[in-house]
Amino acid sequence: MIIRKASIYDSIGVTKVYVETWKTAYRGIIDQDYLENINYDKQKRNFMNMLNKESLIYVAESKIGEIIGYAVPEVTKDDSGVNRGEISMIYVLDRYQGEGIGHSLLEKSANTLIKSEINRMIVWVLKDNPACGFCEALGGTPKETRLDQIGGVDYVSIGYVWENIKDDFTFKQN
Repeated sequence: MIIRKASIYDSIGVTKVYVETWKTAYRGIIDQDYLENINYDKQKRNFMNMLNKESLIYVAESKIGEIIGYAVPEVTKDDSGVNRGEISMIYVLDRYQGEGIGHSLLEKSANTLIKSEINRMIVWVLKDNPACGFCEALGGTPKETRLDQIGGVDYVSIGYVWENIKDDFTFKQN
């Protein structure tokens, strides 16, 4: 598996991961009708637009060249106007979870933020998503909450924060 920066040619693979992971990760959390009706073409256009605008997306690619996960690190501002890193999306296909791919994607994203002199990072996770445990295992602390509206329904999201990425993030041992 390799982690690399996505290109416009990866929009189909990233869209596939997005659609498949939403249908598996959010089963029993988000309304099933909403999940079944995710528009693949609309999501593909969204990712093509992001990549055309040179948004940074890291993809995890299997040995046979299949995109099996991705992460989107960004610089945003917190409520007090201070820059922080935000991983706005991180998804790994269900059949590849537990293999360290999510960790590798988050680590690559964290290192990118560190190189941009960003010290604080947040990852938003829907409250009932098992990914909450993933964030905690990597040193994230649940510090913020917000309501996210999905399909006209409000869902609670938890913001897992690394106050100092270098010190708080659990990097892999080399």
